[in-house]
Amino acid sequence: MVFGLVPLTGFIALILGALAVLFGLLGFGRVRKGLATNKFMSLAGAGLGVVAVALGIWGMTIFFGAVDELDQKLDHLGGSASTVTGTAPASNAEAVPGSRENPLRPGQTLTLRGWDITIQSTNQDATAAVLAENQFNDPPAAGRQFVMADVSTTYTGTDTGTPWIDLSFRILGSANNVFGSASADSCGVIPNALSDTGELYPGGISRGNVCVSVPTEQLNGANWIVKASFGGGEEVFVSLQ
Repeated sequence: MVFGLVPLTGFIALILGALAVLFGLLGFGRVRKGLATNKFMSLAGAGLGVVAVALGIWGMTIFFGAVDELDQKLDHLGGSASTVTGTAPASNAEAVPGSRENPLRPGQTLTLRGWDITIQSTNQDATAAVLAENQFNDPPAAGRQFVMADVSTTYTGTDTGTPWIDLSFRILGSANNVFGSASADSCGVIPNALSDTGELYPGGISRGNVCVSVPTEQLNGANWIVKASFGGGEEVFVSLQ
């Protein structure tokens, strides 16, 4: 029965449970014929086998349901092209809006397949706000500062989506270094975190903050990089100001 409590091993519980039912019934048959005296053990074994079979079916249902959901999300995100909407900045206006050469401005909306995303504003020195949120937060390392953005997301897909799982927010510094993936880039516990928002159905809206620790010397001309977390796809760039 223990295997049945773990979805990944539900098939083991199913097989062992079926064998327990079989041998339990065989044992009970021998009791009725007067060939054995272990009636209680036979019935107990068959009963526990039935429970194990039920748990095995339950575990396998959860496991294959999770696999199917993950497959749908990967299929939903994979190979999707990124587009942007809104008025392009005046500089490098001939470049594709949302490209590195022509990043969007705060307040403009970008569209990834299944998502409309708007970085409303960016606080380039959010250290005070982050430290005030949790007494155990550490200040940024020497030469760095916390950069925090207010992000709005709307799920436009057909299944469900979770913004902090499906979307990635990083910063491209002025020296061409990317920040947001390493442990040194973490801000700790931040106020109104986007990661505190839950799963969304089509039309669902969430809003919250994302934060990255960035070297101060790389903030001039830095951009946010927004992309889908799974399946590759193009990156959309948004300026910090």
